Amino acid sequence: MPRYEYEVKKGPGEVVNGVLEAENKRAAVARLREMGYFPIRVDEQVEEESKDTLREAMKRIRVKDRNIFLRQLANLSESGMMITRALRTLVDQTENPKLARIVDRIRDDVQKGASLADAMEKHPQVFPSMYCSLIRAGETGGMLEEVLWRICAFGEQEEELRGKAVSAMIYPTFLLIVGSAAIFILISFVFPKFITIFEDFNAQLPLPTVIVMKICDFMGTWWWAVLLGIVGTVVLLIRYYRTEPGKRKFDGWALKIPAVNTLIIKYEMAKFSRTLGTLLDNGVPVLTSLKITADTMSNLLVRDRVAELHNGVTEGESLSETMREGPLFPPMVVSMFAVGEESGRIGDVARRIADAYDLEVDRAVKALTALFEPLLIVIMGVVIGFLVIAMLLPMLTLSSNIGA
Repeated sequence: MPRYEYEVKKGPGEVVNGVLEAENKRAAVARLREMGYFPIRVDEQVEEESKDTLREAMKRIRVKDRNIFLRQLANLSESGMMITRALRTLVDQTENPKLARIVDRIRDDVQKGASLADAMEKHPQVFPSMYCSLIRAGETGGMLEEVLWRICAFGEQEEELRGKAVSAMIYPTFLLIVGSAAIFILISFVFPKFITIFEDFNAQLPLPTVIVMKICDFMGTWWWAVLLGIVGTVVLLIRYYRTEPGKRKFDGWALKIPAVNTLIIKYEMAKFSRTLGTLLDNGVPVLTSLKITADTMSNLLVRDRVAELHNGVTEGESLSETMREGPLFPPMVVSMFAVGEESGRIGDVARRIADAYDLEVDRAVKALTALFEPLLIVIMGVVIGFLVIAMLLPMLTLSSNIGA
């Protein structure tokens, strides 16, 4: 909560200075008057605020933090507590200081007359447009508690799906980093010592040893430059990926890799179906739902294709007909949406598709990990084996010459 420095008159000639916490400047002035003071000056502590802002910037709001907040808000709202009081309670209970400050700002906006959806829309980095649209529909239809519970379920399913993918890639990533570090240390610091011994014998060395010697000579001198080059390349690639042209190029490249493209399509189909189904089930119009769903897609090429659905439906085509026009949507998805349109239960069908694809994503991640791990082990084994053999061959040659 902001802190305010004040200067007030207590008596005819007595001036008092101090600091107090208040929701805003108006509340600070009101509190001072309640205490019997006449405010002369009330200023917010800018320096302290800057420190808080810096600490907040360093503290990231995780998806888990947001899900916990929404679940607590749903519980309090369901118990009959006024939304402003519920938000005030959650400001004190939220452990993430950055999220707590955002919740406090939302509470302040709601107290001034804004709807909860409008207040949340001011913080798109925390509350996506999908959440705000659902909450607006819930406020309009008088079913805010039910909508909050559906958002909680949606967020937790999304978090679980993402967690499975991340967990499956931890071991291969660790293996890649450790293996690369081992190779770097061998050719930069260990093998150059053997090369000095080989040079003292002035013997003819095998071709693999000569190749490794040249690599070691280079790395022994320029290892720092290679390391800086690798770090610089990674940083530049990350920065390029964060631009729209860069992300579009990487996303297109990912869709061309066998096995990986299958996983991406299944993940995006699960996300598309669940988002669209949740929006439609809560009374959000089809065109608005399609626009919001397109914005939630992770892959930009998939996002473009979903945005085309919005254009097709606007022109009068059915959703399933627009899906058939592109190669992105699998035939099963198109058929299921066609059935949903005929029965008038698109939302229900979409959520069933999402549940099915959640299982498919889980299986695809396990299959990709099962394929990637042994492949990575084999590649690392071949590289390290080649280096070791290249160093052992001269020793065997020298031993046979000494024995002869």
